Amino acid sequence: MKFLAISDIHGKENENLYRYVKENDIDLVLVAGDITDFGPLEFVGQFMDNLFDCDCDVVAIPGNCDPSGICNSITESGALCLHNNIIAYGDAVIFGYGGSNPTPFDTPGEIQDNKIYGDVYELLAEYDYLANDKVPKVRILLTHAPPFNTDADLTDGGDHVGSQGIQKSIHEFKPEISICGHIHEAKSISKLGDNTIVANPGMLKDNGAILINIEDGKNYSVDIIDLSS
Repeated sequence: MKFLAISDIHGKENENLYRYVKENDIDLVLVAGDITDFGPLEFVGQFMDNLFDCDCDVVAIPGNCDPSGICNSITESGALCLHNNIIAYGDAVIFGYGGSNPTPFDTPGEIQDNKIYGDVYELLAEYDYLANDKVPKVRILLTHAPPFNTDADLTDGGDHVGSQGIQKSIHEFKPEISICGHIHEAKSISKLGDNTIVANPGMLKDNGAILINIEDGKNYSVDIIDLSS
């Protein structure tokens, strides 16, 4: 299976995305939030329609710059809004949580970090409790906010501004992959602890994306790609 993760669309189409999805037989596109730039919500349906024309499935979460009503717009578009939810997809299990920890900019999708921690903890714990260890799955945590103190949350000014709640949850449950966005300049792949690959594709307009290849529940790869190449 091939998953393509993107983030921070901010209301701007990128034809390179559609071409890449078509030419590389992508099964599932993961959208890590900020689909719009404080609206308009009508853009969500337009964007998802273009992805569906590429013959792929789509799951998405809201970002901090998406306005009220974003989850309804995602659902109405035919994509799955994965905010505070879990989905099994082939050899993967995907946990979704949108919005971000507080920023200096008072954006509409900000959530207190202790609530982020509690909600993400509950998602990961629910699967941890129910999981069948005899059927391994690649666990993918899809959030808008990056985990704190990683390459994915590092600003140009040298500050780490990610979510300590997400960081703590990852330390406790050790998902195989953490996909995030939010910090546009922090396109990167790094590790958190011994187990979790943390990947931020950067802004879609800059042609950044993350390609996840899953052969089975134990064998997978995570790479940054350039959609324009």
